[in-house]
Amino acid sequence: MRRTVQILAAFILAASVAQSAAQSSGSPAIVQPDALVWAPAQGLPPGAQAAVLHGDPAKPGPFVIRFKFPAGYQIATHSHPTDEFVTVVSGKARMAFGEKADETRAQSLPAGAFMALPAGAWHRLWIDSETVVELHSTGPFGVKLAGH
Repeated sequence: MRRTVQILAAFILAASVAQSAAQSSGSPAIVQPDALVWAPAQGLPPGAQAAVLHGDPAKPGPFVIRFKFPAGYQIATHSHPTDEFVTVVSGKARMAFGEKADETRAQSLPAGAFMALPAGAWHRLWIDSETVVELHSTGPFGVKLAGH
């Protein structure tokens, strides 16, 4: 449970440090790539960065966040309490599913790939080259590590 809270804190920190360029103001908003404010995604292994585009992952409601991962990065098997929609913006990653997600069964996620993960779906991520992914979900967002 403590590790779950630490990872959730990483998303909250990213939301507060890199507060979205497009706030929920009821008005249309455009976020230009050079307006993104990247911050270390604390609570995840070193090297990950995050930028919130819309909303606040710690609060009820929709949010959009981008993550930038270096080549060779991994995220351990985990799940979320809400549906998650992920698009690979650039780079190349692989994902395996199930509580005992195995790299030998990982599926390729090249730039442009989209993935819909239902709430509670276990998954693990491997990053093959520097990769940016965009995550859409609803808050409050949480992470549960397999085996915890």
